Amino acid sequence: MIAITILSGLDLLQFEFNPLWIGGGAAWGAALLLFADTSRILKIQVSLILLAGTGLIIFAYRQTAPVDPDLLISSSTGLMTMIASVGFLRLVMIPDIRQDEVLPVGSKAFLQTILGLNLSSSVINISAPILIADRIHRKRPLQRFTAQTFTRVFCGVSSWSPFFGAMAVVLTYVSEASLIWIIAAGFPFMLIGIVGVYVEARLRYPTEVETFVGYPTHLNALKLPVLLIITVMLMSQLLVDTSILVLIALSALLVTTLALALRRGIGGLLVDLRAHVFEGLPRIVNELCLFLSAGVLAAGISALIRHGVFDNPLIRFDSVSAAGVLTIMVFCAFCGIHPIIMISSIAPMILTLNPDPNLLAATFLFAWHLGTCSNPLSGTNLVFQGRYGIAGWKIAFWNWPYAIGMLLIGALWLQLAARIFPAA
Repeated sequence: MIAITILSGLDLLQFEFNPLWIGGGAAWGAALLLFADTSRILKIQVSLILLAGTGLIIFAYRQTAPVDPDLLISSSTGLMTMIASVGFLRLVMIPDIRQDEVLPVGSKAFLQTILGLNLSSSVINISAPILIADRIHRKRPLQRFTAQTFTRVFCGVSSWSPFFGAMAVVLTYVSEASLIWIIAAGFPFMLIGIVGVYVEARLRYPTEVETFVGYPTHLNALKLPVLLIITVMLMSQLLVDTSILVLIALSALLVTTLALALRRGIGGLLVDLRAHVFEGLPRIVNELCLFLSAGVLAAGISALIRHGVFDNPLIRFDSVSAAGVLTIMVFCAFCGIHPIIMISSIAPMILTLNPDPNLLAATFLFAWHLGTCSNPLSGTNLVFQGRYGIAGWKIAFWNWPYAIGMLLIGALWLQLAARIFPAA
């Protein structure tokens, strides 16, 4: 899937049919082989989404509304290729962290930890909070304060990071959005969230902050994220017609290969890559199954709306509508509905209105940020539940005040962003 998607994106494959069908077939094959390894909750979620999507597709055919086969087979290949490729970065990010270092304590350690968590999460995603929380958990079991802080900061990364799964999803459904615009709009929103987390901690949890066992963060850790962003930006200028998802995936693989070769030599590079292919890649099965099933749902909804079988409940999409969509998505997340389901359901409706793609993309990313930390069934909260024994619904409930407060700020920021960063 990774190889076909990147080569196809670079126009290096010439077939009489769409080569992404091969990549899509590989993705579906991997999902079928690995489905047994997923959790019971995810099996239920994926089955319900597939059932709903299949039902809509059958209904669409009965109404003579053709379904685009590309949406069914290969719509998620770019998305999943980016997520899988970014996963290779763990091989060069995690070894940079010194395991024998004494953990700092106090308010400075707290600020250092949340900033380091945000930075590392922007590159290696869920591996970062697990790595940091595991180290802290060994010294002192995670409690409410640490769990809600980590989930809020981690989920906030989805507002801007080009290497986060949320960005891959959004750029898949809103392909005309500008990556630079999204980062420019999302980064300040993320910073507001971090400031809010820090201020609330100092005011409401002064004792916990002063006794907080933190995690050391070094300037050395900045090199890789900066190198990755520069690489993506340069490639986007050199390969202007190539999908940004392909460029991010290619950049992640090139940086990983170069860094490993310099550190471990060619022999060590091959050993590490082989180990990751056999052990690391299968771990993205949750995202693989969820995103592929969401593509089926989107294909059914898109066919029905495009051919007029269903009337679109929306008549326009502007900054006010964006605030309304954001609100609906966040409150649906409170009820356990994953943002990917909402995006795959809402995007086909909004895209028929010729919306500003940048504003729509920012809306979806803000919803992902607030929805994943406040959703009792989100992967983030379920990871903390399984690993540290804190119920996912408790973490979600603890994060509701944060999500509501940031929802109000996000709704206002969307109004300003639409004016400050107008569509190109």
